Amino acid sequence: MLRPGGLFALPVSAPPRPRSTAFWTLLAFDAVMRVRNAVWRPPFVMYYRAFRFGDLRRELERAGFRVESYPLEEFGRRADGSPRARMIAARKLP
Repeated sequence: MLRPGGLFALPVSAPPRPRSTAFWTLLAFDAVMRVRNAVWRPPFVMYYRAFRFGDLRRELERAGFRVESYPLEEFGRRADGSPRARMIAARKLP
């Protein structure tokens, strides 16, 4: 994927809504892991809310990738019509 024309593909799920139990559960887990890693070695790196799609896109583009996303319809759609999951396809530019 690091050669020109190479493809990096990554499935991502839509983030939970801020009013949902899943949102607060993931936020709490990440906070606990960050505190744990601050006081205990070796670090245990496992975060669920480590990046947002916009940040991922920007970093991939900055690294020389053309980024596209495709809805994964087999996972359905949320109440607002947005896809529950997407495939991120980043192709290395020449």
